Formats: sequence, structure tokens, C-alpha cells
Amino acid sequence: MIRFFLILFLFCSGIVFLPAGEKKVVSLSPALTELVFHLGKGGSLIGRSSVCDYPAESAKIEILGDFGEPHVEKILRLKPDLLISNDFARPEVEKIFTKAGIRVIRKQCGNLDEYASWVELLGKELGCMDLAEKELKRIEKKLTEFQKNAQKIRKKQRVCWVIWDSPLMIAGKGSLPDSVIRYAGAENIAGSVTPEYIKASFDWLIRMQPDVIIWTCTRKLDRKHRFWKVLKAVQQNRVIFAPDSSLLQRSGPRIFDGIEQLRQQLEGLR
Repeated sequence: MIRFFLILFLFCSGIVFLPAGEKKVVSLSPALTELVFHLGKGGSLIGRSSVCDYPAESAKIEILGDFGEPHVEKILRLKPDLLISNDFARPEVEKIFTKAGIRVIRKQCGNLDEYASWVELLGKELGCMDLAEKELKRIEKKLTEFQKNAQKIRKKQRVCWVIWDSPLMIAGKGSLPDSVIRYAGAENIAGSVTPEYIKASFDWLIRMQPDVIIWTCTRKLDRKHRFWKVLKAVQQNRVIFAPDSSLLQRSGPRIFDGIEQLRQQLEGLR
């Protein structure tokens, strides 16, 4: 009976116990949350961000912040061993966690190289290097396959990736979408333009006349808009809509599924 009330007290206090040797982890990045599960350590997660929505099991994990915005008091109460995030909106909060003895790893996961770096890092941190090495081999194999397929295409489709429509924001050089386009066997019309995400003019887009538009904007494309309607890609219905943009805009384990789907969609428009 005493043991029962002790367990009940600890549960109500928010104290989480894991098997010996397992670290208690809080992830404030959707891509990293997916990766922790992919490496077989989903049971180590005691907290996530409000936008960590995959896999389905993540819904059972307590929300301890938004993307890059930790709920400081809640995290301190649960006392995780490790807090992982791409960045913090307020970098100064990192000191609060480190003073409380919480290890913080804050590093971007915005492209495939950074994703591979996180795979190795979490493999070491969470004691699952066997699965991490397996994932690293999968990354190398998949990218080699995509590169070989892309090299076989003589005339590549010129693609514009629309992130947002007002103001017009498109993917530029070095962005994750830029890499995805190349691995899918196409050419990014803004692939030589920096920064990674560009606020472009409609006049520039009309002059460029891409063969295909990839639309990951959450708003519906207005085909009758005076700018969009003059684009040949819109007129010829050569627009790829990505309702599940997490497959294409999240540097996580499913990015290769997204590239393959995009490759097939582009092939269908060739």
C-alpha cells in the first residue's frame, strides 16, 4: 500500500522514471522528435514542442514548448537530462537550463548534411550507435541513388518552390528545398540566389517562367490572380501541391520518402 501511494505521489509530481541508463529527453524540434523515435528511443522523450506531430505516438508526450520556445518552468520541474532544439527564440534561456544541470544541444537541422550530423550525435548521446550507423548508411545509399537518377535526365525541369505567396517567398540556394529539387532530378530557378529563402518579386518570377511550381504555401493558389494566371506553369496545370509539407520541408527520417514522391510527380509532368 505504501508503495502504491509513493508511485501515485511521484506521478502527480510530474517526476518521470525511465529504465536504468536511459536519458530523459525533451525535443523542441519536429525533425529531431522524429529522429529520436526512428533511432528506437521514443520512450526516452518526456517532452516535445507543440509542432512535433509525428509519429502518432508523439501525441502522448507532454507539450513543453513551441518550436524554439521552451516552457522553462515546466521543463525545470521535470528535470530532463537532455534538451535538444534547432535554436531558441531567446538564446539566453539556455543558461537557465545549464545552471539546473540540464544538458542542452542547440544546433540547426535545416539540410541533409545537418540531419546526418544529428543522427551521429544522438546515436552517441542516447546510446544507440548501431541504429545511428544504419541510418547513416541509408542516407548515403538513398542520396547516391537519387544522384544517379538525376544524372540520367538530359533536360531538367526548371522549378520554383513557393514557400509563401504574399509576400512572395521562394526557396533559394542552400535551402533544404533546393537540395530536394536537385535530388529529385530538377533545377531550382533560384538555385544560384542567396539567402536560403528569398523574398522575390512577381515580375522576376514572370520573367523566369518556371516549368513547374511546387506549392507548399498553406494558402490556396488563386489561379485567377493577375500575376499567377500569366505563368505558363499555372496555365498548363504544372503545379505540384504538397499538403503534407513535413515530408519535404523537414530534415528528418522521412525526407527521402518526400524526395521520391516529388521525383515521381515531376516525372509525371515531364
